[in-house]
Amino acid sequence: MFKRIKLILLLGMVFSFAIADEYVGEEIAFKLTNPDLLTGASSSCGGSFFSAGANAISVNPALTAGEQRVMLNISYTSLFNPSNEDSSMGAGAQLGLLIPTRWGVFSGIVDGIFCHLEPLDLDNTVELSLGFSKDITEKLFAGMSLNSGFRWGETNMWALDLNLGFMYNFGRVGFMENFRLGGALLNVGKPYTLGLPGICTPRVGVAATLFSVAKENVAGGFSADLTAPQCMNLVFDVGLQLRVAKIITVKSSWQFDMAETISDNRNLFPSVGITVNFNINTKDNQFMAEKGWQQSEIATSGAWQQIYQDIHCVSAGAAINLGMKDVDAPEIILWGDE
Repeated sequence: MFKRIKLILLLGMVFSFAIADEYVGEEIAFKLTNPDLLTGASSSCGGSFFSAGANAISVNPALTAGEQRVMLNISYTSLFNPSNEDSSMGAGAQLGLLIPTRWGVFSGIVDGIFCHLEPLDLDNTVELSLGFSKDITEKLFAGMSLNSGFRWGETNMWALDLNLGFMYNFGRVGFMENFRLGGALLNVGKPYTLGLPGICTPRVGVAATLFSVAKENVAGGFSADLTAPQCMNLVFDVGLQLRVAKIITVKSSWQFDMAETISDNRNLFPSVGITVNFNINTKDNQFMAEKGWQQSEIATSGAWQQIYQDIHCVSAGAAINLGMKDVDAPEIILWGDE
């Protein structure tokens, strides 16, 4: 009995490694379309310093549950091989929208990636993802998303799958603050082909703030995730972030993919990037004033990574939070105090 189980696992891993060699980059394809995903270690806990836009539903659909404001995000990525003059350029783009309601948070993203760079040959792929999340308690988030996509090129394929996820915030644990545990079950449904990206893929991760000094004007944190595509491969992601004055965040992440490493398609270089936050005032705009969006926040991001030895990814994007966070508790007035 145990010999049969070992044989099945061994054959599964061999199969996984074989298709990883043929379909390089399938697990990271849509991570390349957004600078925050590229440098945030695709964290299932929202990164070192928790943040979640519509793009987060591709990693863990529960992450958006705590958002209070309408959010728009847009990004573009250029993929190129400077060492090969005959090589064409690739591109990726993402457009996202997040809308909080009294029932929960609705979000949606449209992703597109168009790449024919060896060994990263992803053809032409467009995906639509719709998500819903809810804060069960102040500490526990849950969510789900539905993804549909179409790929064309040498062959035409389509995909339809479901993602489920949760996140729990433990608060302070030892010397770590805002310690979070997140998990998701991804790609439950029909993949494009040969089970790629990994069908029924479990993912689990942790993240926390490691230190903060100078009245939290300088802080550092980490995130770490373990993913098992099809339960036949292991992918480890780790991310580090340093934030200054809650305005500038410097980010870096690194990934180890066991199947791709064995098939000699390894990524040795970490990603690096930066995010800058600033406020905008639109009090003179009547439409924005009527919506309560006189003041809003914009986070602009840029990232770079060299992957598969010679391919460079340069990504830029922006996330617009309409309105300001409600940080004041409700004021309760008794009749006798009026």
